[in-house]
Formats: sequence, structure tokens, C-alpha cells
Amino acid sequence: MVEYDTSYPKKETTEKQYNIFIEWQHSNMPWNEICAKVIEVFGLPGGRYVSSSTTHFLVFRFKNEKDFVLGEILLSEYMTK
Repeated sequence: MVEYDTSYPKKETTEKQYNIFIEWQHSNMPWNEICAKVIEVFGLPGGRYVSSSTTHFLVFRFKNEKDFVLGEILLSEYMTK
């Protein structure tokens, strides 16, 4: 019989992240403008959001819903639907 130690405080990962994906559609996408808009409004990555990229997307991960909604409005013309 296996016994589990339930006395250890468990840390739950309930932190919700709000992601905006922008697809690398073509080379004439205004990437400098997109990144500049985000930095102007939210500051450098690490505080209110983090950014990363994959082979298909540029991803902005916002830490709260208010910033996510503002980011959606700000980047709506570039977002992947």
C-alpha cells in the first residue's frame, strides 16, 4: 500500500495567463511597430507581460485580464483569429 504525505502544503498553479498570438504571415508585417506599441503601453517585458516566439507565432502573455483586453484592442488588426 502506498501512503502519501498530505501534511506538506501544496502549491496550486491557479495563475491564469492571457495570451495573444500574432502569426508570422509574411515578411512585410510591421514587427517593429507591433513591438513598439506593446512596449509604449505596457513597458518592457517581464512586469505586466512576457513575450516569446515560435516558428509560427509571436506570443504576448499578459498576467491580468485588464492588460489582456487592452492588448487585444491595441493589436486587433494583427491578431490571429
